[in-house]
Amino acid sequence: MFTPKVLLVNDDAASLLALASLLDMDGSGYKVMTARSGEEALRHVLNNDFAVILLDVSMPGMDGFETAEAIHSHPRSASVPIIFITAHYADEMNRLKAYQKGAVDYLFTPIIPQILQTKVSVFVELARNNLQLQRQKLELEKLNRDLQEQRKQDLDHINERRQAEEALRQSQEELRELASYQERIKEDERKRIAREIHDELGQNLLALRIDIAMLHARTGSTHPKLNKKVHAVLEHIDSTMKAMRAIINNLRPTVLDLGLNAAIEWQVKEFQRRTGIACELVMPEAEVVVDDNRATALFRILQESLNNVFRHARATRTRIELHKTGDRLLMSVADNGVGIFPGCRRKANSFGLVGIKERISNLGGELSIETAPESGTALTISVPLPPAEINGAAKRLDGEGSVPVIMDRRASDNLKKAAASPKRPLAARRGKPLPVDTPHE
Repeated sequence: MFTPKVLLVNDDAASLLALASLLDMDGSGYKVMTARSGEEALRHVLNNDFAVILLDVSMPGMDGFETAEAIHSHPRSASVPIIFITAHYADEMNRLKAYQKGAVDYLFTPIIPQILQTKVSVFVELARNNLQLQRQKLELEKLNRDLQEQRKQDLDHINERRQAEEALRQSQEELRELASYQERIKEDERKRIAREIHDELGQNLLALRIDIAMLHARTGSTHPKLNKKVHAVLEHIDSTMKAMRAIINNLRPTVLDLGLNAAIEWQVKEFQRRTGIACELVMPEAEVVVDDNRATALFRILQESLNNVFRHARATRTRIELHKTGDRLLMSVADNGVGIFPGCRRKANSFGLVGIKERISNLGGELSIETAPESGTALTISVPLPPAEINGAAKRLDGEGSVPVIMDRRASDNLKKAAASPKRPLAARRGKPLPVDTPHE
């Protein structure tokens, strides 16, 4: 603990002892040191820090004025307060000289003890406060250096984290682009395989069926046993052609060539036929025209959403809506099932929603999910439309002179119109699906 020091300088031993006994009391809070000459006082000053120096003016050799000047000339003791004490030099000239030498006070003997003790206590307290301030200054400087170092480390960490986040963002973007590219390649490969199966295998099976049918017709009366075998072969060919059409539809439904409306209606009809879940389909009367990438992506999203309803929702009804709002295309799939329970989205090996989100992200769209236990689930997909498609849709509406109205209708109506149109492909007109029942409340 720091103990302030007080230096008493006087060549008279009796006076020095009297001053020391006056100041060196229990509980004073400081230590009193003495010197019998100016030279001894300077030696003490070189080795110690003093709160105040009580200096006698009249001393042999180096008097008090010279001692004060020497003390204040040294950097270590330049600011030490000095109180002159004298019994002889009481005139104003000596008082002025003392103040010029750096004195803070000039006292005459006899000294009143309380006044001297109070003055010394004030300087001791100032010394203690100065030391505390110096320590606080050093601590603040150290703290400031530590903060600067910590700030530098934090900035380095922030830069490293920013670089890591940028690298992660770039990696995620590259992975998303790769996933999109792989999806396009997969769809193109499905389309190519489906086309080759249709063109090569389909034509060969059709030619084979024609030949077998002719053979069947000619052997009906002349070769009954052969005719029976030929009939079995025809049935096998028909089964093979049916399986071939199923494979083609699984790869890429040909109904996609009829447009998005027809593809959605076909998919809903197939889902209802396969699962027995009642479906309600709401679409605009006008054809929703989008590019092939968007049409394929929306078809796959609907396909995956309906599969999720069948596998997880335990629903009895599903409502599918498709309509345009401004420059966006909205599609929603809602069911009356059990909903999505917390944690189900993170289930291992469950990538249905992940795949849907990736497809929507690749289209620059948004996905919202509204669900609650035992209250069903509603998936809403919002996809932006390119300006060319928006302008094209506006021109078509201007030419027709009417705005499409969203309404409930039988899903087969649009396919019947598409099949009757001479602009539709022949294969699409032949594959007209059955109606989808549209339950009403």
